[in-house]
Amino acid sequence: MLEYFFEQSSRVSQLRRGPLAAHLDGLARELHSKGYRLSSAKKILSIAGQFNIFARLKGITNAAKVDDNFAQRFIKEALAYMGKFESAVCAVQHMMEYLHRNGIIPTPDKAISQDSGEELLNRYGEHLVQVRGFAKITRYGCLCGARKFLRWYRARCSGRALDDLRGSDVLNFIIEALEQSRTIVWKKRFCSDTRSFLRYLRWEEIISRNLDRVVPHMPNWRLASIPRHLPWEKVRELIDSVHSDTAEGKCDKAILLLLATLGLRSHEVNGLRLHHIAWKSSEIHLPSTKGLRERVLPLTNEVGEALKDYIMNGRPQSDRPEIFLKHFVPCGPYIKAGSISQIVRRRLLQARIDAPSAGAHMLRHSLATRMINAGVSVFSIADLLGHASINTTAIYTKVDTSHLASVALPFWEGEGGGI
Repeated sequence: MLEYFFEQSSRVSQLRRGPLAAHLDGLARELHSKGYRLSSAKKILSIAGQFNIFARLKGITNAAKVDDNFAQRFIKEALAYMGKFESAVCAVQHMMEYLHRNGIIPTPDKAISQDSGEELLNRYGEHLVQVRGFAKITRYGCLCGARKFLRWYRARCSGRALDDLRGSDVLNFIIEALEQSRTIVWKKRFCSDTRSFLRYLRWEEIISRNLDRVVPHMPNWRLASIPRHLPWEKVRELIDSVHSDTAEGKCDKAILLLLATLGLRSHEVNGLRLHHIAWKSSEIHLPSTKGLRERVLPLTNEVGEALKDYIMNGRPQSDRPEIFLKHFVPCGPYIKAGSISQIVRRRLLQARIDAPSAGAHMLRHSLATRMINAGVSVFSIADLLGHASINTTAIYTKVDTSHLASVALPFWEGEGGGI
């Protein structure tokens, strides 16, 4: 079955070397039967082939000797070295689940899952709701940060209980993470999420010291930067470049219009459900999200027509309440907010538009910039975007070129007409 996905016989022969050689054809057959796209299936099989080589080099000759701990070792040693991480990790999970389901390797004892910290994370999630009152998207970030910290601690400090956590451990965790080339906003949020989890551990009396003080505060001066945005002409060009003759095109066009003309956030697009659209009153009712308050947005003709076309003619048949569903296996709603940004990046690349930032939030910035330059009040913009504080919207006044030009002082030339 590997020949269906790989035309070169040398590539197939390479995949069939190692302890998993007898099982990769079965994995390929399962991916084909489930309707995986060719590119997705090839990616999973390629990572499985690399795992096969890694296991062979480590002296493993039988697939039964492979376990989840070895898979984690492959991710940390091989994938990180090759610069492959997020999608590759999912591919490894696909492969391991196939081996577990088919009895090739034993299914891990559920009792071991207590060591993964899921029970602690569940309590932490309840704490964020009941005590901290965080919105869903904020809780998601905090929980991701906590899960990342626990995984790092188990890997770097194996054999030590969480109550033995030290300040040096926290610093090493922060240093390793901040060495990655990320933006200052990401680093600031990362430190904040780590600090929040450490405070919870102290609140639960799991640790005896206030280790949150060890986490450094990243400097990030408010209003120091200008929102990265596209001129409206380029935004319009991006939207018009998407053809609605395919189901995927109908989906992407509706998403781009929601981002660019109504300023929805990525997770708001993900969570948009069929009952949120009030067709008779031409309104979109968004439940409380990041701003902790509900919003009612106008359903414009263009957005309404795009949504109707997608729901009636492009949306996969499903009883899921979410409006936007993936058009490839495994079918279902977009779980990660980053999936929406991937759509924007792909469409920008296809339209050959050079953007300062290739993400969904860039279109939200572009809408706010367009509105401020058109003379719309900051209060109206804050209401549309769902900002809890007017100070959040104030950053867009820095790109109000028309009003800034009117208050600019003339250049002093001196008495002689020059400097």
